[in-house]
Amino acid sequence: MTFHNEANADAASSASTMQELEQSHSDIHVLPALTDFHNDAAATTVAAPVEFMEDKASNEMSESISLSALAHTPPLPLSAGPTSPPVHQGGWRKRLVVGPGFEGDPRTALSPFRKGVILAVISQAGCLGGFSSTIYFPSLVQITQDLNASQTAINASVSLFILFMGISPLVSSSLSDRFKIRRILYLGSAFIFTFASIGGGFSKSASGLILARIFQSIGSGGASILGAGTVSDIYPPEEQGTSMGLMFLGQFLGPVLGPPIGGLLAQAFGWQSTFFFMAIVSAVVIVEIFFLLPETYRPEPRDSLKEMEEKATAADGDDQTIQPKTRFNPFQSVLLLRHPVVLLASIETGMIFALMFSIETIVPVLFTDYYGLTESKVGLTYLGAGAGSVLGSILGGKLSDLSLMRAQKKNGGELILEDRLSLNMWIAGFAIVPLGSLLFGWGAEKHLSIAAPIVGFGIYNFGMAQVLAAGTAYTVNCIPGQGSSATAAANFLRMVLACIFSLIAQIIVDRVGYGSYGVIQAALNIACMALFYLVKLNGASMRASAVKKEQG
Repeated sequence: MTFHNEANADAASSASTMQELEQSHSDIHVLPALTDFHNDAAATTVAAPVEFMEDKASNEMSESISLSALAHTPPLPLSAGPTSPPVHQGGWRKRLVVGPGFEGDPRTALSPFRKGVILAVISQAGCLGGFSSTIYFPSLVQITQDLNASQTAINASVSLFILFMGISPLVSSSLSDRFKIRRILYLGSAFIFTFASIGGGFSKSASGLILARIFQSIGSGGASILGAGTVSDIYPPEEQGTSMGLMFLGQFLGPVLGPPIGGLLAQAFGWQSTFFFMAIVSAVVIVEIFFLLPETYRPEPRDSLKEMEEKATAADGDDQTIQPKTRFNPFQSVLLLRHPVVLLASIETGMIFALMFSIETIVPVLFTDYYGLTESKVGLTYLGAGAGSVLGSILGGKLSDLSLMRAQKKNGGELILEDRLSLNMWIAGFAIVPLGSLLFGWGAEKHLSIAAPIVGFGIYNFGMAQVLAAGTAYTVNCIPGQGSSATAAANFLRMVLACIFSLIAQIIVDRVGYGSYGVIQAALNIACMALFYLVKLNGASMRASAVKKEQG
């Protein structure tokens, strides 16, 4: 009897308090629940908090549940006065909120259309890095002459850009996983990129150009990693392959569209125009992020995909999300490479990208010296690679999802992550990519038709896109709760390899020729794919071991 009397007293006190608040603050809005910021625009109406609390009290009393905790719970935050207006007043103010993760599951709360809009926005944000990495390739000679710079300094502007593309996402991913945020990191990175691009356009020396390129890299590096995390936030595992492929489509198109656009701009307005163009593109992306991208971060769910890790690591079954370290360390993500499941997957996705980027760096010299093309025409030769990337991204992602769903039916509804590594990915890595390398290399070596190296590069990218789509979708899910960090670790290795090969590719070609370099590329891809196949065979046990170590 005492228990119910106390409950009734608490309920009466809570209801009385809420009524007083309602009367005294009837003209002041109350901060809505965070989930309302993330649902579709048509579903933004927030129920009155007083009615909500009274209904809740009534329901809980009917179930004989104590309301003492509710009575002592601090009230929802109210505006203190005109100096601190509620963030939800005005459509734009609520978008300045930096809040915790998505309350609920965005995979079901967001409509397919809204997911498509988010995917388009993060794809555009992810393309900034690749776009700016190659847009000034056709004008390198012009930059060298205008700034009176050495070839070493110009090469440094390329290699350091790639290096920081690997370093900066480590900070972004660590902040994302620790503070459970993504949107504000997208915005901050895009602002840095915009100002760096403007600075690059006004550079008067090689050192100023290099500095601007470094900050461009810092501003654009995080979006690709955050994008993989966002895809895992809003799409279920059986749809992530297709979505990851479409996200990478933007990242692949950036490096491919950069040279033709950069060549035309440099020839018409000078090399500075390429930087101002990127500043304009980045400003557009900022507007899109601000108005179209919600905060989507969600805690790792307890779903069937994680059952193996749950059995292996959580005896009580309460929580299987990997908790962040108590001390913030932006380079903690790199340590995930100590896990074989992350390392083996990262080696192949890193090598296949690095070798592609090395081809991009030697293409200007090849088509200028061997085929006598102008700057604008050299840029157009990248379109073949772009076509390969588009087809590979769409096809590879879709086939990866179909493979996962087909295997799920055979396994009685159980999702096994390794089933994502589908047959088409192995054909692409073991056969299509090496074929593209050999056609590019020997086509250039034997001075065949200009179509040979262009088509060879396109075939290479067609295979590479399929490997990256499936490999990244696998990596982002291999350690629960650390999707962004695992992807950042893989990206770090990828960019370090790309930096190395961009520096040595021309040196190797000058020593052994284009044909032999094509053979080297094919051999390296086959060897790294063989390492990746170990993940296909033993990935489940590797993942369970990685989760144990992270929780230990």
